[in-house]
Amino acid sequence: MEDKFDFHNCDNDDAFSFGNAMLKVEKLKETVNRVLSEDALGEKLNKSLSEQKLDIGLDYDKNKGSYLYQQWFREGIDCEILRVGAQGWQKGKMKLKLNVTIEFCPDEPEVEEIPENNESETSQPESPLDDLRRQLLDRENSAS
Repeated sequence: MEDKFDFHNCDNDDAFSFGNAMLKVEKLKETVNRVLSEDALGEKLNKSLSEQKLDIGLDYDKNKGSYLYQQWFREGIDCEILRVGAQGWQKGKMKLKLNVTIEFCPDEPEVEEIPENNESETSQPESPLDDLRRQLLDRENSAS
């Protein structure tokens, strides 16, 4: 499920500090993948449904001696759906899709570095109106 996690503003070599603990993003990814693995989530979901007396009929792997919990996420589970306004039940498969986003949100905006010559330059993007202003100034100066 590696492709289901978005660490969109962090690189693998970045590190988080939580006071007295430090954690590289790469290690966090590994841990999140282990905790939110398809088998672990599928097993928890199946157990929760079983506790409610709902058996959805997951395939059982005799070689492994366990249910194929990844069916929830990969090939899907055979089922039927009854949609409002439809003529009847429609056969198909139900799949779960999981997307997790982990984002670092800084407390303060990043500070722009001062150039080496210690001049405080404010580099603002040039406005399309700047050309018009220059032309008007040139006309006023040449008219005077």
